[in-house]
Amino acid sequence: MLSRLYKSKNSTLLSALTFNDAAFWGADVFVGVIFALYVTQNLGGTAIDVGLMFGLYRAVRAFCAIPIGKYLDKIKGHVDEYYTLLFASFLVGAAYICLFFVTELWQVYLGMIVIGIGHSLDIGSWKVLFYGNIPKGSEGEIIGVYTTVMSIIYGLVTIVAGFVGETFGFEWTLLFAGIATICSGLIMFSIKPLKKYL
Repeated sequence: MLSRLYKSKNSTLLSALTFNDAAFWGADVFVGVIFALYVTQNLGGTAIDVGLMFGLYRAVRAFCAIPIGKYLDKIKGHVDEYYTLLFASFLVGAAYICLFFVTELWQVYLGMIVIGIGHSLDIGSWKVLFYGNIPKGSEGEIIGVYTTVMSIIYGLVTIVAGFVGETFGFEWTLLFAGIATICSGLIMFSIKPLKKYL
């Protein structure tokens, strides 16, 4: 269905990237809904800890962006972007799952550093793959379809995250987010026709 909406010769790739992004960043939204409660109620942290963790995450993401971009530019084609995207999914997914087991605040700080690196890897590689394969003249419509899909996913995820956190415990949202993030990589890995776009 999404491939028909994109109406492009690259619709298979664009659809896969959209589902990849929905799972990857949907998991991030999923965690974001309960993260402050998880840190303060489960680990005894404060609002200051939450702010510092998010600040550290943003700083790591910012400082990694340019070196990652330069690395992706070194190799012609999109093979490096493809495998970087896969690596980012597995790295961030593993970090979320590890956070499920933490017992100390410093472990969450470390996890946020890893997640910041993984998110920077994902953003750099995903944008090159997605925007580099949009046919000229279709940019507005394709970005519109993508934005609609992501907005719907984010809306649904916030509702589900609140329910999961309240019903099963805040830490379980981390485990579910980790699984979803790993699945975002499997979406790309499992679609063989994508190789022709690399």
